[in-house]
Amino acid sequence: MTVISSAGNQALNTLVTTTKSLTAVSSAASQQQASTAQSAAVIIGQTDTTSPVYTITKPVLVWERSSSDLMSSKLASNFSNAGNASRFAGLGAALLERFTTDGSSYSQSVIKQTSASAATAAANVAAQSQLHTKADNQISLSIKTASGARVDITLGSGDDDLGVQVNVSKGTLSDADRKALAGLAEGFQKAIDGLTAQPPKLDLSGLTKFDSSVLSSVDLHATLGTTHTQTLDFHADANTRSVKSTGIAGTVDISVDMSKRALLGTENQQKQALNSYLKQINSAGNRGNADDSLMTMFKEAFTALNSNYGDTATTYKSRGSEPVYFSLTKTDKNMMTGLADFTASVTQTPVSSTNPMRPDETDTFSYQVSQASTITGTSTQDRNITQKQQSHLVASYHESLTPGLKLNLTSDRNSQNYLYYQIDDTAESTTSVQYHKGALVSASVDQSATNSTHIQKYVKGALESDITTPEITSKTTDLLGKLQSAWENNAPRMSFRDYLDHQTLPDLSGMVLMESDPAVLKNH
Repeated sequence: MTVISSAGNQALNTLVTTTKSLTAVSSAASQQQASTAQSAAVIIGQTDTTSPVYTITKPVLVWERSSSDLMSSKLASNFSNAGNASRFAGLGAALLERFTTDGSSYSQSVIKQTSASAATAAANVAAQSQLHTKADNQISLSIKTASGARVDITLGSGDDDLGVQVNVSKGTLSDADRKALAGLAEGFQKAIDGLTAQPPKLDLSGLTKFDSSVLSSVDLHATLGTTHTQTLDFHADANTRSVKSTGIAGTVDISVDMSKRALLGTENQQKQALNSYLKQINSAGNRGNADDSLMTMFKEAFTALNSNYGDTATTYKSRGSEPVYFSLTKTDKNMMTGLADFTASVTQTPVSSTNPMRPDETDTFSYQVSQASTITGTSTQDRNITQKQQSHLVASYHESLTPGLKLNLTSDRNSQNYLYYQIDDTAESTTSVQYHKGALVSASVDQSATNSTHIQKYVKGALESDITTPEITSKTTDLLGKLQSAWENNAPRMSFRDYLDHQTLPDLSGMVLMESDPAVLKNH
């Protein structure tokens, strides 16, 4: 930048002054390091002018503490990059891997200043504190150990700063604690890399793989960006898992109840059910014209929370005022999905600007799916098991009359050639199992699927057709009858109860899985 001043016919005179300074800055525990600062003052004007008109300043890097350790080197390397993906690369894993050799707290940050004297030591301390608690981009991991200790790890980044912090409180870490913490390093880093990717991903499976006898809970929180903020809240312990993520595309919200371990099936059974749900989620996304990146995040989170369950159980304790303990058999589990109970939803940010001529025609997508199980009765001999699966899709969107042609609706009626879809689908599957005096007396599954498609066709702004097409299918399957037929064909000489207890049973778990497509359910 050049500033020129003149007075009458006076001749221009130029003076260039260059100064160099080396500054050391102290903060935090009263010591900070500063890199060399260089400034050049360029003056163009009258010869009697002594104040600089324009100053070019080389930034100063202010460190929270001595920057000679490996973590500081990593920070220095990342700080030279732009974007959260590069800034946070490898930092999460490094902070957890540090527990292999050190179980103490740690804090480090680097702040860029435009002048060596731009801030006082007190101001630097305040800036560092904010960086560790409320940065523009912040990711924090909180872990509680079974012994009662707590570990809080924070990564913070802004345009001119980057910092990390490890805080160990409420106890000391045992060798087993430190090993378990280090074991989460890869999972934590994958979660960070996913969140900072474009578009973001929810890679959380590595944070569910921990020994609950050593680590009692794991929580991950993230807030990234200032204009279009992406947030994440993740929790996992022995009884619950949950994740909620909100961003510009929409919101993913999933909660899994891990407390009813007696209902969990085999690994193959769980994989079968998970694949079935993912297939229906794909179908819902395609049918409702959902945002691909949002649906990918939903499927990633759904898979992560419904994987790595750990040990199952055979006994279930009811939650009534007088708890009753029930023992479940392989026959019971054979007629369940094998997954833990859950509620899951994905909601896309509505778009009301697609059609300026009809702003009430909003592009929306909302999908909910859940499973809920109950075990009631007076004892194991007299017990009732109910497992209900449900889903609901509501969506609306615009589509061009010409396949493959991008829709561009304006206030010009000649552009108003399109189809407006409104989707409303529901599905349900309810499995009921009943025992009386130890004998299986009833087992069945009731399933239904309803699809409603409402299509309005507009040609040059005029409504040409308005059609609603419903599809409804329901069916009941006698699971007890299936078991009795297998008994009569394979082991008629033993009692039915002995057959159920000691023989290999036909796999009925696939028959109880919910089906959201009426045509598929009808022919299944």
